[in-house]
Amino acid sequence: MSHQSSMTNYINALIQGLIDGGVRQAVISPGSRSTPVSILLHQCPEVTTYIDVDERSAGFFALGLSKVYQEPVALVCTSGTAAANYLPAISEANQSNLPLVVLTADRPHELRDSGAPQTMNQLNLYGAQVKQFVELALAEDSKEMYQYAYTQGVKSTTLSQVLPMGPVHLNIPLREPLLPDNLLPRPIVKQVNTFIGKTELSSEITNSLSDEWSNKKGVFVVGPSFNQEAINLLIDVSEKLGWPILADPLANIRTFGRKSETISPYYDTYLRYMKKEITPDVIVRFGKSPVSKPLNQWLSSLTGAYYLVESQTEWLDSSKMMTTLIASDEVSLLSQLLSKELLATEDNWLKLFKTLDKLVLETMTKQDETFLSEVMITQVVYQTMTENDQLFVSNSMPIRDLDTYLPVMDTRFSIYGNRGVNGIDGVTSTALGLAARNKEMNTRLLIGDLACFHDTTGLAMAKKYQLPVTIILVNNDGGGIFSMLSQKELPKDLFDDLFATSTGVTFEHVAHMYDIEYVSIHSVSQLHEVLSKKSTKPRFIEVFTNREENADMRRQFQEQVKKAIERDFLC
Repeated sequence: MSHQSSMTNYINALIQGLIDGGVRQAVISPGSRSTPVSILLHQCPEVTTYIDVDERSAGFFALGLSKVYQEPVALVCTSGTAAANYLPAISEANQSNLPLVVLTADRPHELRDSGAPQTMNQLNLYGAQVKQFVELALAEDSKEMYQYAYTQGVKSTTLSQVLPMGPVHLNIPLREPLLPDNLLPRPIVKQVNTFIGKTELSSEITNSLSDEWSNKKGVFVVGPSFNQEAINLLIDVSEKLGWPILADPLANIRTFGRKSETISPYYDTYLRYMKKEITPDVIVRFGKSPVSKPLNQWLSSLTGAYYLVESQTEWLDSSKMMTTLIASDEVSLLSQLLSKELLATEDNWLKLFKTLDKLVLETMTKQDETFLSEVMITQVVYQTMTENDQLFVSNSMPIRDLDTYLPVMDTRFSIYGNRGVNGIDGVTSTALGLAARNKEMNTRLLIGDLACFHDTTGLAMAKKYQLPVTIILVNNDGGGIFSMLSQKELPKDLFDDLFATSTGVTFEHVAHMYDIEYVSIHSVSQLHEVLSKKSTKPRFIEVFTNREENADMRRQFQEQVKKAIERDFLC
């Protein structure tokens, strides 16, 4: 059999393994060495493929697909620096527990370390950022080798989904000629079914937990990416116990559409001034760390029983305050607890949190709602969301403003972010990956100018696939978060050069370069009007703000809340 035929059979067997493992989406960055993989995958009827010429953007686009579909996504690129550009997205996938199957083409062994072009050492290229690295053997014409390729595909894809989920890397050395025989059917291999289970606690353990939590003053703290099935169950448990829920905006509890009295949305503000005065007996935290610094500082100061519930079982306890790790699927745990006799704590415990929420809300309503501040932009964004919309929030100030101000909403919509490594690169591409799921769905991206500047090439995917994403760009000409941090005390020239990092970039011409509709916003009412109209095409909404003015406004708000708390609670 010719090299072309044996290589085609080998790659087709690998692809069959990916499909049987659960791959239904793939993002391909074209290149020469990856030719057979790209062509055969692109022509595969079971897999939807997206073509992204920028590998860094492609990695984050795949990340967005994996987030919204909650299934493994394949990434394909050629050899050399193309593969290196996947690292930021792979690092985020690793920290966010998202299954990616990374397929990097490579030169065969005889061309390595010999000065061959576009060749570098790709062995263990991503190091500890992937769950497993496999260097595939060269293609050979034998049933054994076809079965080997298939097994590597299904095994790696399955491993990416086994808890803790994460990316895996397959490096594929390929000899020329590289064009596959498109007419060859897939080789016959022994196919493998895979079943992935969930961790469930015994009845004895949940009985013990029920006893330990009943008649206690407790709080539920919920981090990003909470299991959607678990939200109703958690609210039911919280209402039985009389415990407040302090939920990160990315947990999607505040935007679940269920207005329970136990959901306390404004903890990020009142916990700045009430750390010592709120002392629960029991803390139960679900999943990853929340974004709120005051919340995390408060948790670090407590001495009560601290339970960490993790379905991924990663021991994510940077505070080192955990007393009990519960390695369990959240739905299973909460379902079991609801069947037990949970006894509520005293009424005053929940009333304390409701009173504090009311105090913060009253202070919020005194803010100038006509001034086009960054906080007001954030508020208009979530106020104009409609049922089943999705919002992607950039790191730095957008996610923090959302955490501070987002109330418990009547409207149900989903919020996403890249809170694994918390970088500002690849944000636009990840949001576009979300938008690719359903073009009938209203998708928004709230982002700052530096994060958008980092990922302008990602906008090509919005144009190419006409993804209906609305980008709300807050342009304060630099890194606004540093105006809220200790670096602001540095000499002005040092602060401006190293932290404010003004670029002087505006984005109207960037939008036009990609044929994206552009609107510049000059008032709160105009922003309301524009966001109230859905768009079936990508659009760019740029709002110009002043870093220093907004930093002062945030400080004034916090000072007003502090005075109100001192008046009502600390006098």
